[in-house]
Amino acid sequence: MAGEQVLKKVLVTGATGMVGRQVLMQLLDNPLVGEIVSVGRRETPLSHNKLKEFILKDFLDLTSIKAEFGSVDVCFHCLGVYQSQVSRKAYFRITCDYLMALTDALVAMSPQATFVLFSAQSARPDGKGMYFARVKGRAENVLNETEFPHKYIFRPGHIQPTHQRKPPGLIYRHIALPMMAKKFAKNPEIGVTDRDLAKAMVSTGIAAKVNSKVFDNRMIREAAGIS
Repeated sequence: MAGEQVLKKVLVTGATGMVGRQVLMQLLDNPLVGEIVSVGRRETPLSHNKLKEFILKDFLDLTSIKAEFGSVDVCFHCLGVYQSQVSRKAYFRITCDYLMALTDALVAMSPQATFVLFSAQSARPDGKGMYFARVKGRAENVLNETEFPHKYIFRPGHIQPTHQRKPPGLIYRHIALPMMAKKFAKNPEIGVTDRDLAKAMVSTGIAAKVNSKVFDNRMIREAAGIS
């Protein structure tokens, strides 16, 4: 029917993580989204007629789900791991190699897709700085080397969770996170909640109004309507 809204097909990775979970919730509630393909290492507890889930052990081999990458309008890549929980080699593989496998598969099936990458404030695409920053920067370069017409990179500061979670690492869980939560309560401009970050990512990715953009923490807050 003429003038009928064409609903978008969306691919999301890491939907059981802190940010990915919120992105998925935003997508499920978005009236412009008709189909969601979720690819992760664990199954979400959700059931919805929009949602199709695929659990993979090896993200370097996407052959079994390649057909699902056809006609994707937007991809939200939220898959990640805490650097302290894995070796340097594994951290690079999960952060960069998994992303490269994903972009290669998506380019082959949906070259006009919009790609949204959850990165970090300290990312260094110039290859300088600490290992974490260099690896995050390399991941951004992987995306920027693709030919997707719309590429959005989000670099939040502190991310304040809005739901109960048990992050790995005793030091992070009992010292770093409570300390940052107190700082965030006093000065919210240093970061953003996971829910507002997801709101900014989803609204930007679905609209796809500009070709490519890197969103720093201030821009993320503005996109979420909390500047």
